[in-house]
Amino acid sequence: MNKTTLTIIFLLTISTPLAFSELNPTKIVEECEKIYPELESLGKTKFQERYMYHPNLRICFSLYNDVSWLSKDPERIDRLIALLIEPISNKAIRDRNTQTDIIPQWIKDDATRWHQGKEHDNVFSYGIRFLINSKVITPLKDLSVISKCQADRICISDDTYIRYSRSNNQNENTILTHRFETRTDSILISSVEITKEKITRNNFHTDFDGLDSQTNHHYQFIHNIPIRVGSSIPSKYVVTVTNEVVFPFKNQQRNAVIAWDKTKQYQEVIDKNTGIVLFAKYHDRIKKTQWIVQLTDTNAFSQEFEIQYEQMNIPTWIKQPVRWWTEGKISDSEYINSISYLLKNKILEI
Repeated sequence: MNKTTLTIIFLLTISTPLAFSELNPTKIVEECEKIYPELESLGKTKFQERYMYHPNLRICFSLYNDVSWLSKDPERIDRLIALLIEPISNKAIRDRNTQTDIIPQWIKDDATRWHQGKEHDNVFSYGIRFLINSKVITPLKDLSVISKCQADRICISDDTYIRYSRSNNQNENTILTHRFETRTDSILISSVEITKEKITRNNFHTDFDGLDSQTNHHYQFIHNIPIRVGSSIPSKYVVTVTNEVVFPFKNQQRNAVIAWDKTKQYQEVIDKNTGIVLFAKYHDRIKKTQWIVQLTDTNAFSQEFEIQYEQMNIPTWIKQPVRWWTEGKISDSEYINSISYLLKNKILEI
């Protein structure tokens, strides 16, 4: 496929315009307030690594840099909200067909500087990643996997496995592997547990809510999706999701959530996209017992549509269509649908 054909595809891959929800300035200020203590404790570099996929990270930094942020003025919150209202209200861009979509102006500004050669590829790619994580651009995933998923249920495909390392403060170590097979109304889990003394094999079933009917306990290592901040999850203990984080797994940075039980003795870090537990820890300070479970291997993440952030591939010819978009010659919807097509077909990798 040559450059001319791809440019034509860029213009022709248009479907129903996407609908965008209104940004809520009050909620954004609250989100920025919630994560600000971590900026002070971690420092800017580590803070940015942790929240690199946070949809409002750049907006938060604009607030942090304003004199009102550290103000003791009773009207401080109102002033911060006022800083957001004006830019947000001016983000509607009207195209030649009088259709209006909303994309943050800073993304268009960065794209303009990029096609002019004033910014590096990583600046352009950051804007696309923001649109992906904000659900403005939705790259298509493997439909064979998605077709098996229902909201608020466990989503797992056949032959998926997860492997954990479990250790405690008595220096006891266990390797635990679970492999899954879906049935009409249940999930078969084949378990292999390896300790220093023996190997134990076991099979058991759960329903698609993760409940084992024989023990009446919920499965610990995969939870229903989607996972929302504030929601309660039945696991080894009942845990409540408190906040979102970015959690490293091998060479990936996974969007995840942190959940605690009511005693604050048990904690889970859960992958947002799959519901798989990435890390769990229990610490009873009175009885002085502690154990940690860490995900060490899985093939579940390879079933997702992954954007390769570290190995970018942005063909130079893409600058021309980007220029047309920033000059208003093609609409936001045309631009969004075209970028989605290029990502899906791995012509553009960011």
